[in-house]
Amino acid sequence: MKTVKPWALTFTTRISLIFGLLGLTALLVASIYAVRSSNAQLHAEISSTLDQRHRAVQTLIENRLDVLNAYLDVASSNHIFSALLNQDAGFDNLADDMILMFQDSERAVILDLFFLLSPDGQLIFDAGMPLYNTPRIIQRMDSPIVYSTQWRQVGADNRAALIRSTPIFDPSTIQLRGYMVTGLALGQNRYFIQHLLQSADLDHIAIQDSQDNVLVSATQTRQFQDAALLDFSQLEDPNAHVAVRPLILFGEPTELYISVALSSDRFLGRAEHFARSFILLSVGFLGLLILAGWLLHLSHSRAISRLLAFIDATQKGIKGSQFEITGIDEYNRVGQAMQYMVDDLNIAATVFESGEGMIVTDQHRTILRVNQAFTRITGYEPEEVTGKSLNYIKIKDESIEFDVINEALAKQGVWQDELWSMRKCGDGFLQWTSISAVFNDYDGSIINYVVTLLDVTDRKEAEIRIRQLAFYDQLTLLPNRQLLMERLDHALENSARHQNIGAILYLDLDDFKTLNDTRGHHAGDQLLKKVAERLSACVRRVDTVARLGGDEFIILLEDLGNERQHAAVLVENLCQKILHSLCQPYQFDSLEHFSTLSIGVALFRGTNESVDELLKQADLAMYQAKAAGRNTFRFFDPAMQIKVTEHATLARDIRQGIQQRAFHLVYQPQITHQGQVFGAEVLLRWQHPERGQVSPVEFIPVAEETGLILPIGQWVLEEACQQLARWQQTTQHRHLVLAVNISPKQFQQPNFVEQVLACIDKHQCLPSGLKLEITESMLLEDIDDTIAKMDQLKARGISFSLDDFGTGYSSLSYLKRLPLDQLKIDKSFVSDMLHDKHHADIARTIVSLARSMELAVIAEGVETEEQRRMLEHFGCFAYQGYLFSRPITLEAFTQQFL
Repeated sequence: MKTVKPWALTFTTRISLIFGLLGLTALLVASIYAVRSSNAQLHAEISSTLDQRHRAVQTLIENRLDVLNAYLDVASSNHIFSALLNQDAGFDNLADDMILMFQDSERAVILDLFFLLSPDGQLIFDAGMPLYNTPRIIQRMDSPIVYSTQWRQVGADNRAALIRSTPIFDPSTIQLRGYMVTGLALGQNRYFIQHLLQSADLDHIAIQDSQDNVLVSATQTRQFQDAALLDFSQLEDPNAHVAVRPLILFGEPTELYISVALSSDRFLGRAEHFARSFILLSVGFLGLLILAGWLLHLSHSRAISRLLAFIDATQKGIKGSQFEITGIDEYNRVGQAMQYMVDDLNIAATVFESGEGMIVTDQHRTILRVNQAFTRITGYEPEEVTGKSLNYIKIKDESIEFDVINEALAKQGVWQDELWSMRKCGDGFLQWTSISAVFNDYDGSIINYVVTLLDVTDRKEAEIRIRQLAFYDQLTLLPNRQLLMERLDHALENSARHQNIGAILYLDLDDFKTLNDTRGHHAGDQLLKKVAERLSACVRRVDTVARLGGDEFIILLEDLGNERQHAAVLVENLCQKILHSLCQPYQFDSLEHFSTLSIGVALFRGTNESVDELLKQADLAMYQAKAAGRNTFRFFDPAMQIKVTEHATLARDIRQGIQQRAFHLVYQPQITHQGQVFGAEVLLRWQHPERGQVSPVEFIPVAEETGLILPIGQWVLEEACQQLARWQQTTQHRHLVLAVNISPKQFQQPNFVEQVLACIDKHQCLPSGLKLEITESMLLEDIDDTIAKMDQLKARGISFSLDDFGTGYSSLSYLKRLPLDQLKIDKSFVSDMLHDKHHADIARTIVSLARSMELAVIAEGVETEEQRRMLEHFGCFAYQGYLFSRPITLEAFTQQFL
């Protein structure tokens, strides 16, 4: 019978084989990589060597040219120059001198080209090597011949050369007498190319032109002794390493290329060195791989034996069996995990009977098992529910959607929430329920459900109570400091995210301590409750009203827009609303109490300031409000505070000015084109006791916003009617018409018509002398109401003029319905119509429109005679402006125009 290897031995053997296979694969990959790396390194060395040899050749050529430069400099400073000046001396002697000067054993080879030219380019003297055709070189030189400090290429064939020239001048007359030229022949210079081949230690060298034509080349013989002058194509070694680089002389590129080559035999030793190193490393790696595989086999066999022993003991139910640690971490982790699993199973059996109710069902939600805690919580015995559907346990919570539970279990495998359930006896209780699905690891299907339930009725009530104590003030039931801080942090984050402006209002009751001291703390607590109710009623539902402690409250406002001015106006309106609400009397314990408060405001955008800093700013602003007399508010923002303070101060001064009769009227005459005064416009002026004359542009908008324009407008109307009555008492002034500006707020009063008629009746003036000037903004409110009021007044003889016509949003359909008597051309059109054609056209159109509608027309702001004449040309025959008079007092108006 054949013996079968133990499973552990087979497993470890397979591990060793797999390890060996992976090792061999790694060796193969490493070998391929090493071969490629060696080749890359070898080619890099070859390329570097070729580059060095090319630079050596280029340096040799530059050295040769430097020597020729020296020859040229020496020759130009010798007695050759005098021979050129005196041609009777003869050139034969000159040639002898040149030969004696240069033709020694070394310089005879170096001096390839050397000749003298006349100014017109004729050859005078040739001292170069006879091998080179000097006339042909001269023909290829640039004409006219010029002095050149650079080496230039002449010719592009086997007669090519590099030349350089210098001019010869007569020292007495500074007259050009000729040129001296020297050069290096390339195409036929075999000695020089042989010199380059041997000096640069090359196997082959060639000089080529830009068309890859070989000008001259040389190849080293196999014995590396002499050089034979061969073509590049006759290089014997087909594996030679060749590099072609451009020739750069003294940093300047040329049209020539240098081809250098090295025989492959030069690098055989390096390649053999790489091969020997690779073989030794491969053999060593293979040996280490075999040793590692054997050690792995031994270690895994021992570790698996210990693991199998622990598994056998566990299967036999031996309690207290322990896994014996091995020398391999992976097996130790498996053994320890199994040890933990065994311990966990023992613990799970105990936990299942813990304080939480537990239910285990199958995939169809049929109850398989429950614990004792379930029986204690619900009252059901295990035998009553085992085998029953999970729906057998009654759920009292009607808000539970079972489709949502099923979807959560299918997607996430767990659902948990609070729900109201019912005990067996019928009592309801709040139950924390957690349902977990157990999935099949193979196909992902659900095989069991584990339900955990806990009675949290008492705990929930305790949590609500704890939260109430932790985050809310117990007296007013408003958020306390802790909850306020959380909401402030959240508000700052939202403000930074959306760049919206928020605000903190710091409120402090005025003289609250007096109430506590006189009426007791019970009365103070009642006041705080009522204050909390009124504050909550003043704000939006999204705003937060909190009590810091004592008589201090905080209001947090969010989402006030992204414009600081607009936000400030909203906060100002809220502060006025709060101040008005809290100044109303409080009724408690048969006691009527009046209380005011001071408000400090800090605006914020983003997280530039911390919560503490914002509270400090609002607190400081609140103290500023108290210092200002209490029952008011102040902004912390210096710029905003200054503006708000100025606004409030101006409103207060206007109110005082009304009481002290500080306002007075001025009159600006209205004149026809014939120079006759037919009336005047009455204008309001204010002489402030401290600031002096205050412009209407400054105080009229404040009066409009605060509603103070109503008593001011009524006073102006009274003064105008009174003055009309005086004029109408005389025959010569009875025709005068007085124009009075009416504020939109004044006109929108329900009893406006009655006020005007009462004023006329009071002063017994003729209504025909009163002209009311209205603005286009009145037409945007309620056109039908506006027309009705105008009809009632016009029926009594009062006329109407539409002021600033053309500057608003006039509707011609509305204009046609309005019972107007006059259109007034705005001064902005009059002042620019001489220089702006569009303004002139607008003025002309207004006049034409008024004429077509049978309305009178008057122009304001007429300052020059040219403007008056242009208006008269348009058909406008009534004016007012500085050309005739500034607004003046009644006395001055009477003296000058009446």
